[in-house]
Amino acid sequence: MKNNRSKRWRTALLMAVAGFATSAAQVTADDVRVINEIDTVWHFGYQGINIYGRPIHRIDIAYPSKDLAGNPVELSGYVAIPADLYSGEQPVDGIMLYNHYTQLSYEGAPTRGYAMGEDYIIANPLRPNYVVVASDYYGFGVTEGRSQYFCYDTANGQASIDCLLAARKLLDARSISQGRYLINVGYSSGGYDAIATQKLRDKYFSDQITFDKTLVGGFSFDLREAYDQFVSKKDDPNVTLAAVIMLLDSYNQHAGLGLDLPSMMNEPLASNFEEWFHSGRCNTDVVNKALAGMTLSAVVKDTLLNSSSPVVKKLKNAMKRVAIEKDWEPDTLQNYFVFCLLKDKAVPVSSCRAFADFLANYYYDDQDGSSPLFKKSIIPEKTHLQTNFVINSDSHSIVGALAFYLNVIATLAATPVLYYDGELNTHYSDLVKNLSVMGIIKKLEESGIDVRGIVQERLASSTDGGGGGLFELLAMLDKQLAPTGFTTLELLQIADDCGLSLEDILAIYAYLTSSENNDAAASRAMTQKQPLVGTPDHYLLFMENWLKENNVNNREKIEK
Repeated sequence: MKNNRSKRWRTALLMAVAGFATSAAQVTADDVRVINEIDTVWHFGYQGINIYGRPIHRIDIAYPSKDLAGNPVELSGYVAIPADLYSGEQPVDGIMLYNHYTQLSYEGAPTRGYAMGEDYIIANPLRPNYVVVASDYYGFGVTEGRSQYFCYDTANGQASIDCLLAARKLLDARSISQGRYLINVGYSSGGYDAIATQKLRDKYFSDQITFDKTLVGGFSFDLREAYDQFVSKKDDPNVTLAAVIMLLDSYNQHAGLGLDLPSMMNEPLASNFEEWFHSGRCNTDVVNKALAGMTLSAVVKDTLLNSSSPVVKKLKNAMKRVAIEKDWEPDTLQNYFVFCLLKDKAVPVSSCRAFADFLANYYYDDQDGSSPLFKKSIIPEKTHLQTNFVINSDSHSIVGALAFYLNVIATLAATPVLYYDGELNTHYSDLVKNLSVMGIIKKLEESGIDVRGIVQERLASSTDGGGGGLFELLAMLDKQLAPTGFTTLELLQIADDCGLSLEDILAIYAYLTSSENNDAAASRAMTQKQPLVGTPDHYLLFMENWLKENNVNNREKIEK
C-alpha cells in the first residue's frame, strides 16, 4: 500500500447579535489578529422559525495565508465557540472546520455574521460540543473586492487550512481546549472546498493535521463532467443558473481565458453581469430570482454550450489542469462521508459518485492487489468511505442541505460516544461488524427462520416468472417499482452506491436459490475487479459474463 502511517482517530439564517465588539488589531498569537469579537446567538430552524438557540462567542481573526501563486496574503475568518464551552461549563469535544457554500454578496461572508449551516449544526438539541472554524475565503472579509475562487483548484482549501492553523494558535493563546476530534465539513461548493482542503492536508500537512472524518455533500468533483450535465439540461428551467455563471466567471478570471463573457450572454444577464457577479451587492437569490423560469440556453449563447466550440474547449482544458484529483494520492487512513441526492438538480449525483469511484481505485498491497482501501458502505465505521446517494429528491438547497446537516449533526454527537482511547467502542463494533445483507440473512437463519425456504417458495409460486429465474425476478421488480419512480437499474445503482455491488447481489441470489447446505453459493468469487459504474452497458456486460461463467445462455432475457 502507498501509505502506511498509523491511524490517528482524530440556510440562510441571520444571527441575532447580543453582545459586545472589541477593536481590530489586537495581537493574540504571533501573526494572528483579532479584528472583531462578539457574543451572539445561533439558531436551529428554517426560514425564520427558530425552535432552538445556543449562545455563541465568535472571534473574527485575520491570519496569514498565500494565494495559488505562493504570494503571501492576509485572509479573514472566525473561531466560533459555544458559550458553555467558552466559559468552561462543558468540555470541548473537538473542532469542526467548516467550508461554507456559495456566496456572491460581501454581506454573506462568515465574519459578517451570516451563518450558512454551521449554526444549524451546532445550535440544536443534541448540542455538539465543537468549536467551529470557518474562513471567509479570498475575495471576502479583509480581501473584499478581489475576485473569489469559486470551485477553482485548492485556493479555498489553502484558506481553510491556514484558518485552522491560526485558530489553533488563538485557542492555545487563550488556554481554550481544542478537544480530541477534528471534523472537515462542506456542502455544495463548500464540499468542493472541503475536498480541496483534504487534498492539501494529505500532500503537505499530514504531520500537523489529521481529520477524523471529512463529510462532503452535493459537490462537483469532476467539473468537466458536471458542465456537460448542465449543458445536457440547457433547456430545463430547473437548472440553478447562478452557480453555472459563477463557474464560467471564476475560470475565465483565474485560468486567464480572456473571454468577454457579457458578449456571450443574452438579456437580462448581459447588462447585469457586472452588478450581479462583481459588485458584491447581490447574493445568489437575487440572481436566481431575476432569471427564474429561464433556461441556460436562453441566458447564454451557443458558444458556451457547444462542446466543439473553442471557448468550451478552453474552459474544459482549464478545468482539467486544476482538477482536484490531479497530483493527489489520498491518505488511505482518512475517513469520508459522501452524500448527494439521487436526482439533485443543482449538482449531478454522478459527480459525487465520481469522487467515491476515485477513492475506490486505491487498493491494499495484498497478494493480488484487489482489496479496496475505500469500500463504499452506507453504514458508518464499516469502511473509510461511507456513502449515501439514496434520497429520491432534486431539492439541492432544502432537502439536500437539511439531510446533509443532519448527518453532520449525528456524526459530531456520536463520535465522542463511539470512540474512546482512539478505538471504536467494542459494543458498537460488535453490532456493525456483521451488518450486511448476507449477515442479516445468516442472523435470521441462526434464529430459526428459513430465509432460503421462504424465498424459494415465493419464487416458485410466482405467476410472472415461470419458475422465478433471476431476470424474471428483475422484470417483476421493475413493474412493482414503477409507482415509486425508480427502475430496477436505478435500484441496482443505489445498491452499488451503498456498497452492495452487483457481485454481492448475484452471490446472495445464488445462495438464496441454492439447495446447498454450506456457504459455497455465497462465497464463490467473482472475477470482476473494476469498480462498478452506473451505466446500463456496464451492468449488461457484467450480467452476460456472469451468465457465461455459470453456463447459462440467457442473452435474450438480459436484453429484455
